[in-house]
Amino acid sequence: MKFVLAGVAALLASSSAFARPECSVAGFNTLRLPGLTIASAAPVAATVDVPAYCGVQANIVTRGDGAPDGSARVALQLPDVWKQRFFFMGVGGNAGTLTPAVNATDRTQALGKGYATAVTDTGHTGNGTDAGWVRLPDGRRDEAKIADFFYRAAHGATVAGKALAVAYYAEPVQHAYFDGCSTGGRMAMMEAERYPTDYDGIVAGDPNMDYRATLQRFVVQKAALASPAAWLSPAALATIDKIVTERCDAIDGAKDGLVQDAARCMIAAEDLVCKAGATADCLTPEQATVFRAYSTPLRDRQGRTIFPGWAPTHLSGPRGMEYWTTGTTAPDIAHPTQPWGADPAAAPRSYVFARQTLTSWLGLGAEQKLAGLDADPRTNTVGEALVAMVDRTFAQAETKNAAKLLPFVQQGRKMILYHGTSDPALPAARTVQFYQELSALLHGRDKAAANVRLFLVPGMQHCSGGVGPDQFDTLSAIEAWVEHGKPPEAIAARTKADATVTPHEIPLCPYPRQARFSGFGQPHDGANWRCADPAGKG
Repeated sequence: MKFVLAGVAALLASSSAFARPECSVAGFNTLRLPGLTIASAAPVAATVDVPAYCGVQANIVTRGDGAPDGSARVALQLPDVWKQRFFFMGVGGNAGTLTPAVNATDRTQALGKGYATAVTDTGHTGNGTDAGWVRLPDGRRDEAKIADFFYRAAHGATVAGKALAVAYYAEPVQHAYFDGCSTGGRMAMMEAERYPTDYDGIVAGDPNMDYRATLQRFVVQKAALASPAAWLSPAALATIDKIVTERCDAIDGAKDGLVQDAARCMIAAEDLVCKAGATADCLTPEQATVFRAYSTPLRDRQGRTIFPGWAPTHLSGPRGMEYWTTGTTAPDIAHPTQPWGADPAAAPRSYVFARQTLTSWLGLGAEQKLAGLDADPRTNTVGEALVAMVDRTFAQAETKNAAKLLPFVQQGRKMILYHGTSDPALPAARTVQFYQELSALLHGRDKAAANVRLFLVPGMQHCSGGVGPDQFDTLSAIEAWVEHGKPPEAIAARTKADATVTPHEIPLCPYPRQARFSGFGQPHDGANWRCADPAGKG
């Protein structure tokens, strides 16, 4: 894509009085940007919330990195008033759409801040869940689409998107930011690791950095489908929430219905099993096996940790554990490859992703049963051969090696990581582990915090939702850090303005600091909290 930028530079140098082209396919074609084909372009009128902009869809050619040539769609929004800023948004799941997976507060304000925005489908068309595109009709891997999904399309779209903005406005990009959550968070981290000069600042939320998460899903789903008595119904999840919240709510100094420090909430699955004669507020032994597989680390047969468990806090809700892991209805275990029927929307997301991994990513076929995998929920272990297969398949997609972030850090660029502590899709513990490893490489958390900060979001589920405050502005925080040298010491957060959760405000604090209640006033008022070290001092 370097030739695209070179062409733009020559174009700008040739004319000191450059007229902005018309917002149309014909208008953009006058820019003659190689490797980029304009599919549509039209002006979009301003609304109360969004300024006027030019909406563009284009196709780019993706090349290099030892894979065959591919192509990817890119959608851009070019505001009428541009502040020379570029904002790229990641997408979720197995991608294939132009729907951003990004902090909603950041997304809704970017155009108003004068950003040109961009998003890519990562080189294939899909529904975000399906992975059938991974295989060619003859069953071989589609190496072009895989390379594009893993890393190539986002970088190519970045180069092309910047070039298009520069050519359209006849002004250079002064600052560029990448923002994504889930797979979008992985894309954000991949940009920092593989292409450290692409972005000045990066926001990576709930990142899917380590595909060993799929091994944990295998074990949990195998436990859940082992017996009819294993199903954790929404009522059972509410029971777990009740017990866990009663035990752990006050750890942060306020009994406000929000468990902030999930790592200190030590609940053993065995403690929740019904005692003799009890039938309420407890679990069956089979349900406890599922909960243990979910909430404790996965190990290999040698006892080495493969992947951390999910937090046991705030499991309920529309996008909680029932949506991701256990289902809103009981599975029919007599049909192991379709326990929730033929409609993928009826099955929990974790099961759907597990099936897509088995069938398409690992190439084991649609008839491969979870029960046949070398994974044991009773001991929460998995065989080394299965671990190796997953590692080989996803090696180039993963961003879990903290050492690969060092060039980005050494150039003085900035990154904000955040993760919901009650995320049922990707455990926050894995992101914490990554940050601890980065801190060790940089010889201490203070050194790491000079360029990378992690913010844990209490009670938030996957990228949003849950009982916790999931409304916060990371775009302004990364802007202030990059452009004005002001690192985020706290990020104000609040719950949605609706009746589904208790109104709550709280500061998000840079790890390992946590919000602590002052003991005065209302605990739902963010003014009564402060960031402190884990011991409560600070």
